[in-house]
Amino acid sequence: MSVKTLHHSVDYELQFHDRNEAALTVRALELTVDDLNGSLIKCFLSFKVSPELYRRIDTAALFHLDPEVRGAIFGGSLEPDVDVEIQAKLDPQFIFELSMQIKSIKELADHLLKISQTQPADPLMNTESWFALYVKQEVVLPPEIGEGQLKVGYRTTWADWTS
Repeated sequence: MSVKTLHHSVDYELQFHDRNEAALTVRALELTVDDLNGSLIKCFLSFKVSPELYRRIDTAALFHLDPEVRGAIFGGSLEPDVDVEIQAKLDPQFIFELSMQIKSIKELADHLLKISQTQPADPLMNTESWFALYVKQEVVLPPEIGEGQLKVGYRTTWADWTS
């Protein structure tokens, strides 16, 4: 028995809703699952949000981004006008049911897209069903430092929960 980590690149919008049923749209980038002998045991989603949407997520502590779970910022500080990438883990309470219905990472990606479009109240599309692990940005280096980009951001204590 061995665990395989599978990655599936995506590029579509997903519609989440917060505790108050307010909608928020994210740009899904990658779905990652840990698979044990054909069964889903963990699910991660990386997505990008606008700076405005990140401020809303930050202020309301959506995706369990409570101040007390945030680590120190690395690489500098978050820029107010740059998109933010978030990697989140699906709450384990949903894994068993999903693993009974879904047999591949592609099926899971299609399922998330479908329920996002047709069943916006589905618990999988609630921000409280996902735990933010990492929050980061790619920012352009100032000319006096050099050319290129730098990753800045922070990890949460939820990232320790993934093992």
